Amino acid sequence: MRSIAKAAVTASVLLAGMAIATPAQAAADSKHTGHSGCFNWSWADGISTTTVYFHNTCNTTSTINIWWKDGQFEDMRAATVPADGKGHLKHTGTVKSIDG
Repeated sequence: MRSIAKAAVTASVLLAGMAIATPAQAAADSKHTGHSGCFNWSWADGISTTTVYFHNTCNTTSTINIWWKDGQFEDMRAATVPADGKGHLKHTGTVKSIDG
């Protein structure tokens, strides 16, 4: 009986020392980066919204198109960015695709 209690205390101490991430924390830690056309972009998965940061690396004004998915709903947002310009777009849900 004493060995069972000792094992339970040992397991409790081991779990107390571990950092356990919740699904929301794990999702918020997921970072995505990439390149499409004239744009370098990045975003980290959010809980209810996602913000995409972008930089136009071309010498001309260009447009970036970002497709978002929120459940069954899909939406496209566009931003026209001057040469070497930076910006961001925020929307509910997650990013489905980016083209620029």
